[in-house]
Amino acid sequence: MSLRSSNANRHRHGAAGGWLLVCALASACAPPVAVKNARTSAAEAQARENIAREAQLNVANFPNNTLSVAPLTVQSADTSYSSLGFGMAALLVSDLSRSPGLVLVERQRLDAVLRELKLAETRRLDTLTAPRIGKLIGARQLVVGNIDVRPNKEVIIDSYIANTGTGRVGSSLRGNATLSQFFDAEKALVFRLFDALKITLTPAQRRAIEPRPTRSLVAFLAFSRGARAEAFGDLPAAASYYAQALRLDPGLELAGRGLAALQGITLTAAYFPTLLSRATAISTDFVNRPSGVLIGSGIDVPLSATQQLITFTITVRTP
Repeated sequence: MSLRSSNANRHRHGAAGGWLLVCALASACAPPVAVKNARTSAAEAQARENIAREAQLNVANFPNNTLSVAPLTVQSADTSYSSLGFGMAALLVSDLSRSPGLVLVERQRLDAVLRELKLAETRRLDTLTAPRIGKLIGARQLVVGNIDVRPNKEVIIDSYIANTGTGRVGSSLRGNATLSQFFDAEKALVFRLFDALKITLTPAQRRAIEPRPTRSLVAFLAFSRGARAEAFGDLPAAASYYAQALRLDPGLELAGRGLAALQGITLTAAYFPTLLSRATAISTDFVNRPSGVLIGSGIDVPLSATQQLITFTITVRTP
């Protein structure tokens, strides 16, 4: 794998998993997902307003460190990868948000503008249209790009940074990898983006970015389909894909957060590390014990139409 623009770096990462996340978020007893939630409605109203008064929008009023990442266009003869650009954009946003030096514009605002302009299902979101889209969502800079999945499973990723104020587009940052190295390529790309944006990361921030989101490309593709469905405004389908991704890999935090947001569940920053560490400890103990371990079933008790209580009952029997 290589990433070319100036220096090239290679990173290998690990990922933790835990089955408790599936119980908490992908449970059938979770609150139903509305066809349109308040956050989506607000984003759509803002998009219509900004498009109507586009001529009055002043880019100079946008903070210099505001940025968004558009879904990357995917070129592949295999349609199973068609949603990969949506998952890639969400992963880049997650990694870029690790630095307090950047303010990431909410994905819902970008999705709403793309729907209003009928660009969500076309290939017209490119270096020519990027400055306008950035202006409409209130971002000084917008990352756009392309993923080319070749028949031999080679992946070529091109990305560009468009400046909303000047209308200029930076030079291409290109990554070459195989599908098995896809997440390594993404990590190398995000570090090059930080370099291009002149953002210096602390060692702690770099360590937070380095882990892979998952070791399962199949799970990530399910998440990507959920991100695409959410971009098109199909929230029930998005929730279904996010839940599928969690069943494939309970540790896929992006899917957990996506599903939680659609279901109106608020997760704190400390939720996932605590949950996953506990789940990992239980799973390790389960595998390593010489005697059998029985884990009982959980029971959920509905409280109201909008609030649910989920109770986990864990029984460990030893000789």
